[in-house]
Amino acid sequence: MSLKNLMKRYSSNPVTRRKAWNKYFERRLKRHDLHIYKGHLNWAMSDTLRALHEEWGDTPGGPADRVYLLYETGRMIRARGVEGATAECGSRFGKSSFFLLKGLDDPGRAHHIFDSFAGLSEAKAEDVARDGIKTWEAGQMSVDEATCREKLSAFPQTEYHAGWIPERFGDVEDETFAVVHIDVDLYEPTRDALEFFWPRLARGGVIVSDEYGLATCPGVTRAFDEFFADRRDAHLPLASGQAIAWKQLDD
Repeated sequence: MSLKNLMKRYSSNPVTRRKAWNKYFERRLKRHDLHIYKGHLNWAMSDTLRALHEEWGDTPGGPADRVYLLYETGRMIRARGVEGATAECGSRFGKSSFFLLKGLDDPGRAHHIFDSFAGLSEAKAEDVARDGIKTWEAGQMSVDEATCREKLSAFPQTEYHAGWIPERFGDVEDETFAVVHIDVDLYEPTRDALEFFWPRLARGGVIVSDEYGLATCPGVTRAFDEFFADRRDAHLPLASGQAIAWKQLDD
């Protein structure tokens, strides 16, 4: 490596420094068939998103690329004037809801959280991961409801429906939804969420899957593929592991 390239890593220019370190790690990771996002992507350099991450703090949650999608989804729904409540199935600490609601910036729009707050349910045959990848166990990802409420205390429009999916869906059976985020990791609750929310999604509304493309969540992939197999609307897989589905047509 040339001295010139080495010095770029310690440049006083943050953009030059970021790009130089990115190239360094790209080379290292490529040896192991891994990759990282380009360091000069707009979202990675956004002062607004950086401030939101600082506001959220060190509490665990979705990585930067996934919460960025939710933030921009909220902004898009607001800009397009799509009416309806929003919902999240599987909130854990609430980071995804935090970024979605920040993007929406609409305290008059109800947001519904559905979570057992006791972790995941028992994995079924559809959820068995490929060799070398550990399958989910019951109780993983559990978070006390009070902790989630505290993290989302700035959003009084949030309503909590504690219980196993789909037990509490009846609470909102008469609602219409503009955005639904599904982050439940397993086949059955993903299938149940799609079956309930898709008919209640407004035209122009969006369902976002957090883990459609993750090898740790084969049941999620199966649930989405089966649900949309005979529908004209389709889901679009994303490189982040997420997937999005727009309600553009009538079923």
